[in-house]
Amino acid sequence: MNFAFPTLIASIIYVLSPKSAQTLVDGQTIENKPTRKGTVTNPRPVNIFVINDEANGIANASIEAALKTLRDKYQGHLGQVYSVQANGSDPQDSLHRICDAWEKAIGRGTDTAPDFVLSTAIAGWSVEASNSFSSALGLPTLSAQFGQEEDLRYWSNLDYEKRSYLVQVMPPADLVPGIIRKLAIYLKITNAAILFDRNFDMSYKYDSLLLNVPTRHVINIIAQTVDDMKEQLSRMRDLDVVNYFILGEGKTIDMVLKTAEALNFTGHKYGWFALTMEKDIWPNCNCKNISLLFIKPELRDTEDTTSVDDSLEAVLPSPFLSSAFYYDLTLLGVESMKSAIEREEWPLLPSHIGCDDYNGNNTPSRNFDFFEKLRATSKNMTPTYAAFKWGKKNGEHGADFRMSINLVYIEKEILTSAENIGSWSAGVDSPLEASSQILPRI
Repeated sequence: MNFAFPTLIASIIYVLSPKSAQTLVDGQTIENKPTRKGTVTNPRPVNIFVINDEANGIANASIEAALKTLRDKYQGHLGQVYSVQANGSDPQDSLHRICDAWEKAIGRGTDTAPDFVLSTAIAGWSVEASNSFSSALGLPTLSAQFGQEEDLRYWSNLDYEKRSYLVQVMPPADLVPGIIRKLAIYLKITNAAILFDRNFDMSYKYDSLLLNVPTRHVINIIAQTVDDMKEQLSRMRDLDVVNYFILGEGKTIDMVLKTAEALNFTGHKYGWFALTMEKDIWPNCNCKNISLLFIKPELRDTEDTTSVDDSLEAVLPSPFLSSAFYYDLTLLGVESMKSAIEREEWPLLPSHIGCDDYNGNNTPSRNFDFFEKLRATSKNMTPTYAAFKWGKKNGEHGADFRMSINLVYIEKEILTSAENIGSWSAGVDSPLEASSQILPRI
């Protein structure tokens, strides 16, 4: 396979092997099941090409749930679904998988060729391959990549046409850590340990999260056992770090607090901050006396929440804030493209090129404003949990939700009080909205 990707990725990934090389991907197709009611009156259903990182299990499960909803409730909206799992640790393997699946998809004929790409790759090589692939072949793409504009690499300097159809929307897990920067500035924190579990990815945060903020800090993934956690926290303390931010699910937060109690890291000298995407939990630990800021999602204040299927929360994986985002993103992409097809803004028989056909200068011209279709369609959607917030360019679009800031006291292993002292609208430039009388005392 000789894919002339942009120079940078070619220099990193080397020249790909000939097309006769061993196939590394299933390129599986999920057939749309016919419905029993009525007849399809729209021109045709939407065909979708899904790229996901094989480690992103939440996105995988959420997309499958959304596809089932489309098949069951929206007759004639969903056609062929082509799915490929990218390998975030191997660039050559990721490109092989994506290109092999793509060749199979377009080889079935123009009537079933994909209309757009849905990419839920988070970071790393799977994102590099996905972004290069979409940009080179001129494919309308809805991406949930983490990162701001400068992190998007092959999408950072797009021409006007590509900016209109290569669209990134930041997921909740990419936005939540942003409150750490706000708190560090607001509270004048001089040192911090930022510890996160598998629900977060900090690949793009190491250099940018506290850039130009005078806070000496370390960012590490959380140890998996209590013994390893004791060692990890002790190392942090040896570095004179006394402020700890925990990003994770409930059991992760509880384990860290339990370890802090065992090490006697819970006195007034220490600052504890816990951030979670789980909306229905509170910290639970065998702590004798600890206070912390506990930050979690607020329920969306909307009159339409009763119209959302409550059973979805039982079907989608935890945390619901994340899974609902991927679920809604899938619906948004399909419904936006369906509208474009119906209004003849996107062709019934789209023309595509394959990876081997690309020579560096033959990206198809699209003349298609996918961004505007997404923005307009989202206005008529009832969000499962968080709506979509649109900016002017990639790196500004994201999930629209708020985080509540709560001052929590635990005494003798009992949560004695939890006082809401503010909130934060998740976003790159969103300010804290907090009680000035209480927050500076933390």
